[in-house]
Amino acid sequence: MASSLPQKRVLADTTNSKQNIPSTPTSAKKRRVEPPSSSQLRPPGSQGDPRSKLSSSQVKSVFESDVLEKLSQDVSELKSHNAEKDQVWERPPLDGFVPSRDSLCFQSIDAEEGYLSGGRPTVKLFGVTEKGNSVMLHVTDFKHYLFVAAPVSFQPSDCDAYMAFLDSVVECDEPCIHSVNLVMRIDIYEYRGNIESPYIKITLKDPRLAAKVRSAIESGEANWKDMFP
Repeated sequence: MASSLPQKRVLADTTNSKQNIPSTPTSAKKRRVEPPSSSQLRPPGSQGDPRSKLSSSQVKSVFESDVLEKLSQDVSELKSHNAEKDQVWERPPLDGFVPSRDSLCFQSIDAEEGYLSGGRPTVKLFGVTEKGNSVMLHVTDFKHYLFVAAPVSFQPSDCDAYMAFLDSVVECDEPCIHSVNLVMRIDIYEYRGNIESPYIKITLKDPRLAAKVRSAIESGEANWKDMFP
């Protein structure tokens, strides 16, 4: 059986050959890139858009014409006036109130220390009555006081002597301690249940001396008979 050798493929230069390139239409070969027209770049709300002409020709609603315009006028009027003047009003009249005869009922809102003529200490209460009358009430004969944990050996019989000792420590022109009593109280600062402990209640004649008495006790200057730790 005779065998035949395959023929060799001839290589040729195909650089300038156009045999393997399919033919394409001329419009595909040369595409012309043109800039978009001005109508395409115009936003929808521009003057050339028919929709903008339609919206501008619409009639305002009742809400826009009446309510919104009224609100804008009210805001302008408020700005033109002073806000502080708008908050000033007359107090209601006090009809036939006699302090020595009638009772005063009011809601207390605030309180602070005060003094009457001559330096008499008071507590000022601020409030308002049911009819809207403003009230400032001076509470007299109120005595400020403070509590000190009583030593174990402190007895009720020591109260008068301890009061005289505190007066000598504070060094006032006149006695500043009104009274000293031994009472039973519950400690809230270090609460341990409803367990009462002995405390010394020191009542002052002038509230301005409370800080001075407290400082003397905390610094150990008022350590009477070395009872206090």
